[in-house]
Amino acid sequence: MSHPTAFCPANISLIFETYDAEPPHSRGSLGVGITLDAGVTARVSRLPAEARESEILVAGQHWRFPTVRSVLAALTSEPLRVELEAAFPFGCGFGMSGASALSTALAVNALLELNLDRETLGMTAHRAEVDNATGLGDVGGQFNGGIMIKTRRHEPLLVERLPLAAQTLHYRIHGPISTAEVINSREKLLRINRAGHAAMAEIREAGNTLTLERLFRISHRFATGSGLLQSPAVAADIAAAEAAGHAATMIMLGEAVISTGPFPDSREAGVVFEGAQLVA
Repeated sequence: MSHPTAFCPANISLIFETYDAEPPHSRGSLGVGITLDAGVTARVSRLPAEARESEILVAGQHWRFPTVRSVLAALTSEPLRVELEAAFPFGCGFGMSGASALSTALAVNALLELNLDRETLGMTAHRAEVDNATGLGDVGGQFNGGIMIKTRRHEPLLVERLPLAAQTLHYRIHGPISTAEVINSREKLLRINRAGHAAMAEIREAGNTLTLERLFRISHRFATGSGLLQSPAVAADIAAAEAAGHAATMIMLGEAVISTGPFPDSREAGVVFEGAQLVA
């Protein structure tokens, strides 16, 4: 392939708790996430022989993008051109950095005929995210696809599918939240992890009686109890969705809302049950 292309779905986190590890790039998170039918497409090609470093373009604009550069550095010393198209804005809780990392890894593997297995590529993307503080758990969801729960520490690509059917979801984005400021703050993580642990226990107790509506309500309580839900705009959207008879919650980590039904100025998104893959 001269210009292999890979697609990686967006991943929204509803609940999470983090864990530390040595070496630090083995850090990760437990929690619940959902992959969406839109995400990131990565197209990778070779540069002329005289090129000195890789080029990364997002929607045609040159980016430094350290997370993607970390993926490239782990896989090859050859300068490459990476063209990324993202369906959602970065920093708003849709896992666009993780999707960029994983789709790039898949496309580079195909271009250079590295013959690396999918798990190796997934771990390369996960470590790039952790090293650059752009995420701790999105890649695991994007590697698998679906409505998932992660309960095993030090196994960032291992998930369990929750027994929930796909349905159309509704979202609204207000703006970004700095992932690095949250996951690098011990004080914030202590509160998040307490709330996350309680939410995960509630999900396990629900078992097969869990519904998407109940999951979103548990997530909403987590968002409040963790201190992450600070935005009046997000709180207002959740209230509007609930007033219309739906369940809604904050998307982690972003100033954004996801709901089981429509609310003012919301957009539709579908759930996808397949993980990242080559598409061309």
